[in-house]
Formats: sequence, structure tokens, C-alpha cells
Amino acid sequence: MSAANPRIAILGMHLESNAFAPVSTEQDFRKSCYFEGDAMLAEAAKPAPNMPAEIPGFIEVMNAGGPWQPVPIIIAAVEPGGPVEQSFFDATLARMHAMLKSAGPLDAIYLCNHGAMTASASEDPDGALYAIAREIAGPELPVLSTVDLHANISQRMFDSADCILSYRTNPHVDRRERGSEAATLMRRLLAGERWEKHMIRMPIKPPSVTLLTARGAYADMINEGQRHIGPDLPVVSILGGFVFGDVREGGITILTYGRGEKPKALARQLAEFAWAERERFRMTLTPLKEAIARAGAAGRGGTRTAVCLADVADNPGGGGRGNTTDILEGLLAERVESVLLGNFVDAAAAARFHAAGVGATVRVTLNEHCADAFGRAVPIEATVLALSKGLVVGRRGIYAGRSVDLGLAAAVRVGGLTMVVCSRRIQCADPVFFETFGLDIGNYATLVVKSRGHFRAGIDSWYGDERILEVNAGGMTSPVLENFAWKRMPRPVWPLDLQTQWASAL
Repeated sequence: MSAANPRIAILGMHLESNAFAPVSTEQDFRKSCYFEGDAMLAEAAKPAPNMPAEIPGFIEVMNAGGPWQPVPIIIAAVEPGGPVEQSFFDATLARMHAMLKSAGPLDAIYLCNHGAMTASASEDPDGALYAIAREIAGPELPVLSTVDLHANISQRMFDSADCILSYRTNPHVDRRERGSEAATLMRRLLAGERWEKHMIRMPIKPPSVTLLTARGAYADMINEGQRHIGPDLPVVSILGGFVFGDVREGGITILTYGRGEKPKALARQLAEFAWAERERFRMTLTPLKEAIARAGAAGRGGTRTAVCLADVADNPGGGGRGNTTDILEGLLAERVESVLLGNFVDAAAAARFHAAGVGATVRVTLNEHCADAFGRAVPIEATVLALSKGLVVGRRGIYAGRSVDLGLAAAVRVGGLTMVVCSRRIQCADPVFFETFGLDIGNYATLVVKSRGHFRAGIDSWYGDERILEVNAGGMTSPVLENFAWKRMPRPVWPLDLQTQWASAL
């Protein structure tokens, strides 16, 4: 090992697990992002890599900081879904462990993961990953991780890492920057710095729609935390958690790293603020009928970009299937004009449109083979406007500069509704998903997006907050938490249980 030319292992696994969604399989990961060894470095060097943006950011700043030797292990990532298939996770973890052991002497380990993963037979696979990193590193070598701000931080994760650095923006447009920051922090750890660490977990498990960082209580917490950053307080990570994981160790969590009394005092201050402002972590949605009426009025008025309906209950970025029909059926029933909708996920329908070709009018039944209570079978007569194999490079927001695969996809018109139908679950968060078909968001009165909040960074050129309606519709990412049968979540918890009590433990 050499401090002048440190060898740093890079590995991680990204999955945000929704306990109410179907299991995420090995095939899901391998179709999305799975790179091992040198293939990781080759992918990271591409102009539009298909991997978490933290890794290219980390590598770039490590390269700029002086000699080092990257030791690539495995990076696996997939769109949020159900718990990871236990056998695949166990095999991947074993493979990571074996590669770390055979990698030779290491000076540090960088973990790039989401932090809200569960497995089909275990609740804290992220903790297991962190534990093997610490086992290999031993008690002295640095283990540093980056996580999504929706991470559920377990005690095992906290104990195993020298530092956990979270995103600070939601929509998550700072992923590469956090990877870059991780490299800067890693250089400090390699130089011998170590920090005291403090964690406070709150009995607040907010719906994700309340965790935007442009405004709200969560934004205030992050801004206040960053205001105190300095040489003796290098990291303040404020995690909102991912409530749909239905885990015991979840909820708003404050992590501080530094020296002296300030990190501990700041963690307590931020926790007390969150509790005092807990009412701001409750959400009021727009009723479905009202949302459809607003879209109908916009269509009749002919006003462009008048209203955006956010189908927050069917967010593929939170495990939603992308095929619920409450909003779609409402728009069709009321014959609403000048509507653009994306993305509706139905691989069978997309294949039918491809077989028919551009210009054809096709009778299909959406959800014909996968109907359920939220995504009903809906017969439509659609005219095929354009077709795509689905490979795009993101232009704005969370997908900017990243390769994205929609699978076979089509733009079709059904009455006054134009919609993108695709084969893979991708939340509608980038205008390129429409533009690849020659569709311009600015030409429609209403935009409907299946996304929780990330769409805001992609469409802000057309829609400000005042024209966005978060719709109360059915789906497995509904912010109406009372709709779900929670099994593991400790109760009472805010905002499900208004009688919840809390007192600072620090």
C-alpha cells in the first residue's frame, strides 16, 4: 500500500426497494446496469455512461488530485422496484467479497449505492454490503459512501462507514457533484483525517413528494446544514428516507461528521427543527376530478402549457409500474383535448404499434395481459405517430448526459390525447422522451407525467410550480400513506400517527 499512489476499490449496488412492488430480478439489473472489473472504468469514460453519475465524478476528481489506482469491483443498478431477489443479491455480495479479497492490498474503499434496498428475505442488504467493505478494510482503512437522499440509513451502515455523503438536491441533479465531493473527502481520509460521527433518526417517515429541495421544511434543513460546513464539520447528510421500503430503520435521519462539539449540536438542532416543523411533511393532493376538469378547461381554452398533472402515485422512480389508468381514463372519458402523456409502460402494446407501423390506426387494449386494480384494461383506438427503439441520451434534469433505454417505444394519438408508450419502466423526467418522437411539450395545453418529482428539473422551462398539480390517483407510490398495509414500520410514526411523540436522544 502506498499513500502516494493509493489503491481504492470502487463498488456498489443501486436499488430503491418498494415493499409493494414485484421483486427486482437479476435480469432487471443486467438489462439496466451491471458492470464488473475493467468494464466499469470503460463505461465511466464514455461521454454518456450508463451507470450512476457518482462514479464518473469520483474518478474524474481522483484523477485530478494526483496518482492513484482504481480497483473496480462491481456496480449494479436498476430503476426502483420491489425488493431484490435474495439469491441474486447473495451471489452478487459473494462475488464482491471474493473480488475484494483477491484485489491485493487496498488503501480505501468507495461505496456507491442508493441506500434504500431491501431483499426478498432480508431487510438490510445495504448494511450487509457495508459490513463486507469494513471487513476487508479492517478497522483503519477509510470506507466512504455516497447515497441517495431517500436512503434508509441502518445502524449497520452508519457503524461500518467512516463517512456517508448524501445527495443534496431533489430532483437529484447533483449526483456527479457528490461523487466529486466524495473524492475530495477520500483524499482527506487518506491523508489521515478521521471524524467523529453522529446520527439521529426521527420518527418521521414522510411521503417523498414532501422532500423537494427547492422549498419546504426539508429544503430548509439541508440549507441550514450546509451553512455550517467548514474544516471541522466537512459533512452534513440529511436523509429523507424512503417510506415505501417499509423498514424498521428508516425515516428522516441526520448524519454529521467532524470534530469538537459543533457536529453533535448541529445534529440535535436539525432534528429539533424537523420535529417542530413536522406539519410541513404532510401532503395535500389535487382530487382526480378537479385535475381532469383543469385539463379540460385548458384544452378548450387553447392555452399552451397551461397545466401539468403529476401522476405521483404511479412513479416508476419509486417502484410504480408506469401503467395505472385513473388519469388516462378520466381524460378519455371527458374527451380532453391537447394533452401529452408520458410514459405509459406496456411492452405488448408498444410491440403492436411497431408491427403496425407509422400512420396505422390500431385497436389495442392497454394492460391486456397485466391488468390490476390500479392499471385496468383500457381498450383504445390509436394512430401511430412515430416509433423508436428507445435508446436516448438525457438532455435535462436527472438524466442529463446519461444513456437511457425506453425499450421499443411509440408515440400514438387517441382522440385529443398524444401519449408515449414504452417497454421499460422509466419515469417521465426528461423532455427527450417526447422529443425523440418529434413531440414538443410547448405545443400542448396539458402535460401528464408519471413521476413523483424528478420531472420538475426536466420541464421547468415550460412549467413552474404554480401550474403543477400532484394528483390524488391510485398506485403503489401514492403519498396517501394510509392506503398501505404496513408490516415492518415501527409505529407510531409521523404523519401516519398524529399522536407520535419524540425527544432528542443526543
